[in-house]
Amino acid sequence: MWKSVVILRLRKPTTVRSAKQAFDLLSARWPVSDGKAYIAALEACEGAEDGHVSDESARELFLLALKEAAIPYSTDIE
Repeated sequence: MWKSVVILRLRKPTTVRSAKQAFDLLSARWPVSDGKAYIAALEACEGAEDGHVSDESARELFLLALKEAAIPYSTDIE
């Protein structure tokens, strides 16, 4: 679980609390599939599940993928 959640501002707000949730979003419902940040975030979130990448690194790369896809978001500590 991430220390600070990421809240995507889509049709309805979507809260992402972990690399697993981020990976699920990236692999199923992402608006772009060829961006550098998207690919890095997808690999990092998958790697976080295996323990090869830190949760915080996966989160940072997920934020970059959000910026690349122009998806509005905010962060918050739960």
